[in-house]
This record gives sequence, C-alpha cells and structure tokens, in this order.
Amino acid sequence: MTVIAIARTTGLVLAALAALASAPGPRAETFTAETEKLLRDMKLKPEIMAGLDKELAVPPGWIEAARKEGLVKIRMTLDDKEFTKLWPVFAARYPGIKAEYAHGIGRERAVAPLLAFKRGTILSDTLFAFDSQEKDFREAHALTDLRDLPGWNNVDPVWRAPDGLWIGAHSPHNCVSYNTKTVKKDELPKTWDELLTNPRWRNGKVGMGVNVQTWIGPLWIAKGEAWADDYMKRLFTVLKPQLRKEQLSMTPRLNALGEFDLSVPAGDYAVRPHEDQGMPVSFHCPDIVPKGNVAIAIVAGTPRLDAAKLFVNWILSKEGQVALARAGQIIPAHKGLQVAELLPYPKEVLGKTLAPIDARVREVGPAIAEKWHELWMSAGGAN
Repeated sequence: MTVIAIARTTGLVLAALAALASAPGPRAETFTAETEKLLRDMKLKPEIMAGLDKELAVPPGWIEAARKEGLVKIRMTLDDKEFTKLWPVFAARYPGIKAEYAHGIGRERAVAPLLAFKRGTILSDTLFAFDSQEKDFREAHALTDLRDLPGWNNVDPVWRAPDGLWIGAHSPHNCVSYNTKTVKKDELPKTWDELLTNPRWRNGKVGMGVNVQTWIGPLWIAKGEAWADDYMKRLFTVLKPQLRKEQLSMTPRLNALGEFDLSVPAGDYAVRPHEDQGMPVSFHCPDIVPKGNVAIAIVAGTPRLDAAKLFVNWILSKEGQVALARAGQIIPAHKGLQVAELLPYPKEVLGKTLAPIDARVREVGPAIAEKWHELWMSAGGAN
C-alpha cells in the first residue's frame, strides 16, 4: 500500500494560476500548472479541455468537507508508479487531500473491499474494475448513488448504471493482437467470420482467452443469438485455438514472444505498451469493434464521502480522463474524448461499427458464460 501526500500550498497554486492568466491568448478553462504539463506531455491542445470548469463545478461545501476529511482511499488497476503520475494532477486541483493507494490485482481488486465492507470496515473508498463482483456489491448494499456528480453526464448512458451505482471510467476496445513477425497485415481477418473460415488461423495458431464477455457478448447482441451460438461452437471445433488461462494483460506479451500468431480477445490498452517497448506485436479490429466498460464506484458508508466524490468526479472530467490515459493507457470513457489523440490504435476503431458492452450484454451474460464454459471444458480448457 502506498500513501501519497503531495503538498501544494494555496499561495503556490494561486501564483501558478495568476501566471497562466497573464499568458497571451484567451482561455476559457482554469488550468493548474499540472494541467499545463499534462497537455504538453500528451501533445494536446488546450481546446480539448473545453467545458472542464463546468465538469468540476461541485458544490463548494464538498471541497471544504473533503479537506477536513483529509484523505481518500483508492484502489485501481494502476501500479504504484503509474498512480504517482496521476495523483499530482488531482492534488494540484484540490490541495490538502492525501491519497492512500493500493494497487488492485485480479479478483482481489474487488473481493477484498467487499469482504471488508461486510465486516464493517472500509478498505477502499473507491472501486475500479469491480464489474465481475457488481451483483455481490449490490446485494450487500455497498455502493453509493453517483448521480449528483457534475461529471455524471460526461459518459454515454450505455455505460452508466440507471440507478447511479456505477459509471464507466475506462472504455477499451477488445479485438485481436497479432505477431508482426509472423503475420502480414493483409492476412488479418477483415470480419469476425473470416477468423473461422480462413484455414490460416486454425490448429493452434490462435491463442484464445477465457474472457468471453469482452467480445462474444457484444457480438451476440450485434449479430444475433443464432450467429453467436454457431460461432462459439465453431471456435472450438473448427478454429481449434490454444486455450489460454493467462490474464488479458499477459496474452499480448505471449503473442509477441511467438506463443501464437494471433490472440483473441486483446484490449488495445494492453497491446500498446508492449508495442511501444519494441516488441513485435500490434492490434487489429475486424468489421465490428467490441467496446468495453470498466466501472468506477464509491463504497457506501465511507467516512470520506466528500473526498471520494471529488476524486471520482475528477476522474470523470476531461482532466482526469487525460491524466488516466497518460498514467496507464486507460482509454477514455468521456463522450468528448473519443478522439484519435487519445486512442492507442485510432485507425483500427474510428469509423467502424461499435458493439458496446451494454445492459443487453450484461443481461445475456450468464447464459453466454454457461455455454462458453461447457464448450471450453469439453475442448480441454482449464477450469
């Protein structure tokens, strides 16, 4: 667990703002020095932050109450080094609040806070990527209504809980990765059906993860149940991929190391860092692009509610979303930030048909998972 306290005196912040205000040229939004640095690092124009002040216009009492609380406990998928890139931008905006940060790994990211809540302990004020445990959190009445956040409307309704208990903060695209040494671009499947009909990909050339919801679920809705049922069966009987049990953050690396030519599913956020490191791997989307959602929420009953609200609302703002993108390849969920500059592989996703993980996908999810598990096990996959 990492405790971060970034000091920003009121005088320094005011001085920075005054210096910005005196800079040539008009600007509609209020930037801190950290915002300026963020934009420089990401090579973004200030105009991308249009509307930021309105997004951050929380009731004045929240800020004062948050400073009195003095702390917010956060658990996310960012590692400690990545979080130290994120926090200074928030701390400059809201000085006087410390962060107690824990890197959430695997199911422990959600399970540990839930078990603690049931024992009457708040392990983390905020939740991130807890989607697999959403039902359990709901049954425990462990989530806070977020609809009073100014940033609530920053995200498309498809990625907001109707009752306000969670909202999307990360919206990856889940397609395929491929080894650039063994696969030519013109070989890549132009459609999802071509993945099965082209003998090129059969008999172990594809590494396939167990994470069916990230791609088959959206395609089920986009192309219909009959298509999805037949497709799942043929994946195992015709394609005959390698059945991989590794996390999706690992499969692009294995792809680059030559374990298989193609990996499915693969998230753009997970592939890009490996390609940036010079590894022979890249990302490709066929005709329909499954687009995911990673939710953020606030644990009910936290004594640091105002600090938690400030942090989550900031995460939903353009400033927070861009800071997340810089810190850890987090794909913006913000409606106004679906732009090439902030997407790892814009040419692979922009202009194509999107298939979101929406309420319909979540509704059919259990049925998909049951069918998938039977096929996976009968094909020799690990439980």
